[in-house]
Amino acid sequence: MFSLPPGDLSLYLHIPMCKSRCSYCGFYSEPTAVWEGRVASYTERLVSEIDQLGTRDAPFYTLYIGGGDPANLTVENLRLLLTAAQRQGRPREVTVEVNPESFDESFFPLFEERLVTRLSMGIQTMDQALLSVIGRRTTAADNRRALSLAQEARARYGVDLSIDLMVALPNQTAAGAIRDIETVLSLCEAEHLSLYCLTVEEGTALARQVQDGTVTVADEDGQEAFLRSLWAHLHGLGFEHYEVSNFAKNGRYSRHNCVYWSLDDYLGLGSGAASTIGSFHWQQNQDLIGYTEANPFDGYEKEETDTWEQAEEYLMMALRTTWGIDKVRFFERFGLDFDRMFSKAVARCEPTWYIDSAQNFAITEDGWMVLDEILVRLVMEIP
Repeated sequence: MFSLPPGDLSLYLHIPMCKSRCSYCGFYSEPTAVWEGRVASYTERLVSEIDQLGTRDAPFYTLYIGGGDPANLTVENLRLLLTAAQRQGRPREVTVEVNPESFDESFFPLFEERLVTRLSMGIQTMDQALLSVIGRRTTAADNRRALSLAQEARARYGVDLSIDLMVALPNQTAAGAIRDIETVLSLCEAEHLSLYCLTVEEGTALARQVQDGTVTVADEDGQEAFLRSLWAHLHGLGFEHYEVSNFAKNGRYSRHNCVYWSLDDYLGLGSGAASTIGSFHWQQNQDLIGYTEANPFDGYEKEETDTWEQAEEYLMMALRTTWGIDKVRFFERFGLDFDRMFSKAVARCEPTWYIDSAQNFAITEDGWMVLDEILVRLVMEIP
């Protein structure tokens, strides 16, 4: 089915199962009423696909189980997936996402057995009123309990911790968002934080609330003021701002996400999962029910991209990182001279937006504030 590359390959397993749907979420997932009773069959198909991938004599570079809330699979089914995906050896990093209300000590054996090396937890906010506004099922008390348990897992088993927070929420202040950061770090020694501005996705409950005027969200200027305050605060705490929305201490980057930002090869399995392997993109288009009822590898659709499309996608991903574009690698990969192709577009950008050298082109924090504008200017130069 998939023609797997001989070099590094990462694996993503998608678990689109949530106990309920948050008002802001535009990603594909299903509530309990849909997936309850299908956990075993969903796991069985994923394990079957992993087992049928063919002979790889090397472990996956990274492994990431995301959702949704993968904790809804139960520890036993997660162990089946984690074991199947690591039969050829341990990846450099194994991440599992969990929601705080689903996380408890029953997950600790997965850390003790080193089947999971990194825990990613979506806290979003520590403010109970704001949790209600964005439709989160969890409570502030759940968040505190889960963060304390995550710290225990870190202390016992050396698990890396990554915490997701949302900012610029309705009626939230920058001071309130900073309090969220301080509270999280007082409860656990997370060396990785992700900060995401609230976005209004078409078709979500939040979009309907904004449209009818019951909820007001910050405009672009308001979001920029938020972000500048929070970025400065995290710099002061020793966090490196290595990607638009991601911060790390002591080089604890998300290796798996770096694969995406470098446009390196990764395989995605599960309902709604996507893959990029060489010049091909794959998309799994079956819903959760369809996925559990079909044969392994049914529902994956392939699309080939040309050099120009790959170069455009690489620009969009790589310029999100502090490392930006390696010009030599850009030429080796696409046969394109970065300076020759983009020098005029770069010259039309504000000097504070970028750092340009003979080796690299990267966007500054000022530039990240207008990243879409910069990308449009560059992409317009691609034939």
